[in-house]
Amino acid sequence: MAIVEIQLNRLGINSLELSTDAVDVSAGTALHVRFINHGSPTHATLRCEASAYTNFTYENIYVESEAELEIKMREEAGSGSFNMQVITGYGMRRESFTINVLKSCPTPAPEPIIFPEEPIEVPKRKRSKDLGSGTGSFAVIAIMPIIAAVILILWQYLPLNIDGLAMTIIIYLIMLAGVIIAWRSAQ
Repeated sequence: MAIVEIQLNRLGINSLELSTDAVDVSAGTALHVRFINHGSPTHATLRCEASAYTNFTYENIYVESEAELEIKMREEAGSGSFNMQVITGYGMRRESFTINVLKSCPTPAPEPIIFPEEPIEVPKRKRSKDLGSGTGSFAVIAIMPIIAAVILILWQYLPLNIDGLAMTIIIYLIMLAGVIIAWRSAQ
């Protein structure tokens, strides 16, 4: 049975380590891809373009601690190879390994690299009490569009001496502040 092990978040946030650069798989059998996550739950994506060898094209996997995916090779596939991409961090980290499809029995695969079980401590960020999770966070995020709407209504109905371009810039700046607050509270 051919296995590729993928270590996630072991060396830091969104880190990605593959146990091998290439793996041999016989036509008609399956490749097992095992994900081991050492950090907080994350998404990992496997992607390839190999319709001559497999029906598999794309899979986005949510990995809490461990997950395994089976990729079946076509029975009628001929000998050849293709690349499988592994993507994490919403596209920030990309690695690939080669899958060699063999028509006859494969030679024994080299032993996979076994990574040491030394946990790496990543310092946790302190969160502001105002931007924490829960309903308070929603109020902080939702207040900027409300402020922008109130200013826009007041500009329409009160005799303020502000031209349209200046008001547009003010509204955009308030909305940008809301986006920044929302982004910071998500971290």
